[in-house]
Amino acid sequence: MIDRNKSEWLYYRSIYKTAVGKEDWDDPKWRELHFPNEEIFCNQLLESSTEDFVKTLVWIFRDRYPIEFSYLKTSMHGLDEQGIPKYKDINTRKAQDIEPMTVESEILNDVRSVTVRFKQPQSNVFMWIETELEGLDYIKEGETQITYRVTDSPIAHVEAIEQGFTIHVNKDKIIY
Repeated sequence: MIDRNKSEWLYYRSIYKTAVGKEDWDDPKWRELHFPNEEIFCNQLLESSTEDFVKTLVWIFRDRYPIEFSYLKTSMHGLDEQGIPKYKDINTRKAQDIEPMTVESEILNDVRSVTVRFKQPQSNVFMWIETELEGLDYIKEGETQITYRVTDSPIAHVEAIEQGFTIHVNKDKIIY
């Protein structure tokens, strides 16, 4: 089970984020929230069940925009000095249950959408998403391909099929 109490670092913007001559590390609250919580939370995400992983991703965006989302590492990727991929995206989750997670962004570190593709169809994905959206105002559309349109949330809508899901971020809720 993922300890969601260890996730507050995802939402905190350092007071020194744009300060000249200062870095996030100079902010004592940033350090307090990140260490050791970031490592604990990320490791739990990598070792969690498929259900807990899906529920937690939806929960992360449910009420607040996760400023530090880019620190969640579920796949490895990178380029060498010539700009050639060193290795293909690799799922680093212990369960090896998903393809490498795809995060779309327009500006450095802003998240516009997060896509997860399962290696095996997950018929319970709709129930998992609905559990995390409980209490929010949303409209459910479709039957085998379901779209959850959410009101007043960092989640604009979630598109889900048994093979995966995409969380689309409400651009009005993005924090820079």
